[in-house]
Amino acid sequence: MAGVVATVTVALFLSGVVTGVIVVVALAIRREDRRYSLVREAPDRMSRSARRLTGVGRRGLDAEFFPVTRELVH
Repeated sequence: MAGVVATVTVALFLSGVVTGVIVVVALAIRREDRRYSLVREAPDRMSRSARRLTGVGRRGLDAEFFPVTRELVH
């Protein structure tokens, strides 16, 4: 019985961690999409962490080739 309780506890903890990571990445993606900041350096720590976690970076993109007509300053 103790093994079942331990297994359920570990499973709940890991599912909470995975859910938290997904929420943070989703918030960072939404923030960068609103700011049109994917062709520049990441604007904050959450965006940098989400880029590092997902493996997305600037990869040589030049902002001059991606003109932004409006930019949300936050």
